[in-house]
Amino acid sequence: MRDGKVVANREINEVSVDDIIKLMVGRDISNKYPKKPVDRGELVLEARDLKREGIFEGISFSVHAGEILGFSGLVGAGRTEVMRALTGADRLDGGQLFIHGKPLTIKNPRDAIRAGIAFLTEDRKGQGLVLLQSVEFNATLVNLKEFRTHKPFLDRLRIRESTQKMVEDLRIKVPSVFTLTRQLSGGNQQKVVIAKWLMTKAKIFIFDEPTRGIDVGAKIEVYNLINNLVENGAAVIMISSEMDECMGMSDRILVMHEGRLTGELTRDEFSQERIMYAASGIKA
Repeated sequence: MRDGKVVANREINEVSVDDIIKLMVGRDISNKYPKKPVDRGELVLEARDLKREGIFEGISFSVHAGEILGFSGLVGAGRTEVMRALTGADRLDGGQLFIHGKPLTIKNPRDAIRAGIAFLTEDRKGQGLVLLQSVEFNATLVNLKEFRTHKPFLDRLRIRESTQKMVEDLRIKVPSVFTLTRQLSGGNQQKVVIAKWLMTKAKIFIFDEPTRGIDVGAKIEVYNLINNLVENGAAVIMISSEMDECMGMSDRILVMHEGRLTGELTRDEFSQERIMYAASGIKA
């Protein structure tokens, strides 16, 4: 089925996985991970010896403009916990952060937003969206100050126009900007989350499981949005439990095991075996 209609009826021995994907999406997808080569720019974010008692320690890494830095590892390795602490959602007990070479202290999510860091949580329904509110409400939630006329009043027309532009640019399938986000598909909900952070004009995007729970066609669109970000000079950190996705989209991959970094691989070093060794605690 596609868009509420039956588009094909085949015997199981007549179709391949690629055939099914093509029927689901409505077009041929020759490359599931449309990674685009982008020249690496200046150093944007550097973390030195980040630590949270009992959760992770000794976490050091850097990411450049135009780069997608993948984080791989088994469930419970501490990847999400590092990013939550880095963005002020959880406590950070030690370490240093630098943005464009300047030291930065992040005590709460507001500090991270001011520093141009966007964190797209893995739990979009519980933490990324207010499901009982509209697409317009969610898309502008983080950046309401930009729509103020005089405190505490907001320019409703600008809010509506900005949201409508995001809906069109990101190809969000929705009847109107007033539709409740709970009524959207997983892929369109994820696009609303992305729209919310694009509104902030962030330059560092942290995607935690960016394609979890969305269909094949929406995955390709999310990958293309990530490509557009790095092409426009953003730095992207991507946590993914799908090894093929992590290898397909990343320029470098860091691997974690039980709260520690156990491997760093450049694109020409990527292999499932190396990542699995590092994810199991064996240095890659």
